[in-house]
Amino acid sequence: MAGSEPPADPRQAAGASAGAATPAAAGRRLPHVPILATVLVGLAVAAAAVGLLADRGGGRADSSVRLVPVPTVQTYPPGRMPAPTFRLTGLDGGTVDLAAYRGRPLVVNFWASWCRPCVKEFPLLRAARERHRADGLEVIGVLATSDVPARARTFARRNGGTWPVGIDRGGGPAGETTVAYGVAGLPETFFVRRDGSLAVRQLGELSERTLAQHLDGILGP
Repeated sequence: MAGSEPPADPRQAAGASAGAATPAAAGRRLPHVPILATVLVGLAVAAAAVGLLADRGGGRADSSVRLVPVPTVQTYPPGRMPAPTFRLTGLDGGTVDLAAYRGRPLVVNFWASWCRPCVKEFPLLRAARERHRADGLEVIGVLATSDVPARARTFARRNGGTWPVGIDRGGGPAGETTVAYGVAGLPETFFVRRDGSLAVRQLGELSERTLAQHLDGILGP
């Protein structure tokens, strides 16, 4: 699956505003977002929601990548922030190309099979995809470079994950797509409108309620 300015005054549920966008190897990188209230609060939010993107053994972070905490939820005005494009090798051996799903509401989920919150929200994504099939909803997974594709493939098959999953590429704990989206940790989920623009980004595990709320913003015409 060139530097630019972020949308003016994007609305965020956490009350923070987006910072400046920066270039990325895999398309437009989303802007890093200021930390909620204080650095300590922001770090606590990120740490509580996810395991930072390092390998399972606590491997060293790539010094060239700076992933910073973001508000738990960030919203984007309609049509203002295009979702960064990606084209990745699929977990099933095919190709996962985000552009091929233009015109459909999308849930782009960054995950790993070793990530407990990712595993917990997996059934919610599966149920939402089935429930909104008539609306054209598609879930697209992006597998972290810190996971083992064979292990993730087995997990997805056992748990009914039939949606496309692209294997992020690149060295270190963060792959190219992860960096392009400014992902701070796992899981992190992006809700994309039919026109290809971002509606919401959610850091941390989705609940049934938050998932339903975010879907409401992308399932319309």
